[in-house]
Amino acid sequence: MSSKKIMFKKSLNLSFAIITGLSTIAGLWGYAIKDLNEKMPWWQHALILFGTFVTLSVIIFIIYLFVNRKAFKLSISGKDIYICKGDIFKKEGLILIPFNEYFGTKVDDVIISHRSLNGKMIDSYVDDVNRLNDTILKAKGDKSELKPYIKKGKTTYPLGRIIKYDNFMMLAMSHFDDQNRAYINVSEYETMLMNMWGEIRRVYAGNPIVLPLIGGGLTTINGMVDKDYTTLLKCILCTLKRSKFIPDGGITIVLTEEAFDKIDVVKIKEVF
Repeated sequence: MSSKKIMFKKSLNLSFAIITGLSTIAGLWGYAIKDLNEKMPWWQHALILFGTFVTLSVIIFIIYLFVNRKAFKLSISGKDIYICKGDIFKKEGLILIPFNEYFGTKVDDVIISHRSLNGKMIDSYVDDVNRLNDTILKAKGDKSELKPYIKKGKTTYPLGRIIKYDNFMMLAMSHFDDQNRAYINVSEYETMLMNMWGEIRRVYAGNPIVLPLIGGGLTTINGMVDKDYTTLLKCILCTLKRSKFIPDGGITIVLTEEAFDKIDVVKIKEVF
């Protein structure tokens, strides 16, 4: 269900609740809608009530649209978290980019898709792929608790591990199977996020943090039939709260147009 449909449904429910509440209060004081004009037939009273309901619902829906048209703000542990739609590469700060557990850098629509965030990063923001590969190689000696290990003859990083490159934080977000498909299990997703927050704390050095909707891209999430963008965003925010990480520079989560339109903004705001 799109965000607009969700907001419209919420508007109807809230309008109904308001009218019911006002009617109850008026009834306690001994008033009813027929008191507006006792000579008016019942169906005209019903039309007035229905018209009030529709008008109030439209007003509430317009307010929802206006407030949440491009972005919205939440507060976690006293810090503002901004959720917006747009191009993540145009945001200022340390930008987190999901990679697979091998930190592969070959963009060929086989290993890495040109359409993926890490593909776009390498294509447009990495001048020297050899320097990028050298940074990944040297990361074995980083002071991180998430140490690399060998799997199938390849250096592999635990999910949640971050390697910093210029103004990017490269995240080991997914496994990689023999057919070059990125995937992560639902049961691993939360653990990966908790590891990620610890790693961001290690490398961010007070800079603003910019995240995508982690898991909302091309990676397959085993155990989730259809990607629920609201659930993904909620999990990111819940793990941030549990981590007790309060970044000095703030956090911005940048969503695609499609993902933003499918987020249940009202539900997220109710939880946070």
